[in-house]
Amino acid sequence: MISSEIEIPLEEFADKTFDFKELFGKEHVEAEIGFCSGHFLSEYANSKPDTGFLGIEYSRKFFLRGEKNLKRRLNQDNVRIVCFEAVAVMRELVPFASLDAIHIYFPDPWPKKKHHKFRTVRFENLIMLRNRLKKGGKLFIATDHPEYAEFMEKEIALTGAFFKRLPYGGDDRPIKTKWEKKQIADCWEIHYFLLEAI
Repeated sequence: MISSEIEIPLEEFADKTFDFKELFGKEHVEAEIGFCSGHFLSEYANSKPDTGFLGIEYSRKFFLRGEKNLKRRLNQDNVRIVCFEAVAVMRELVPFASLDAIHIYFPDPWPKKKHHKFRTVRFENLIMLRNRLKKGGKLFIATDHPEYAEFMEKEIALTGAFFKRLPYGGDDRPIKTKWEKKQIADCWEIHYFLLEAI
């Protein structure tokens, strides 16, 4: 159980990017966009105590729930979290070539066509995320929304000069999100993507 504060005060970073060495004191750092309840992030962070983890959640309600779960479930102090819009945080505060991996699981599908510009997984954001990954860094993505999965396929296909697509399925990641477990139990098809920065 963690009793110390794990939320990053964003007001301290108005004119600078995150210093992950200062935040974590670790060589390896990964990020999860949309950590929601924090179940995946806590279990995954516990499995990799030598890695620092940045969790980003936009919804204040989910953020507070996730923060409570993280502080209760974490075995060590290797997670820091922020409550803000993830694309803005990644673009403005995360340094270039600083992350070993980025995890995006079940992002909001924004199903209406006029709202597709708000989707996290689209070409321009993929290129921005590539720039935050180290060479060889991994981008893990999962969705249970069939139309969004089709959209992702098309957007990812445009990034061949920046990413290499790797084989990836549900059996390749033993730690699942809370939502993922529910959808699998309800026999929903999950679409998985794994990209490697080149």
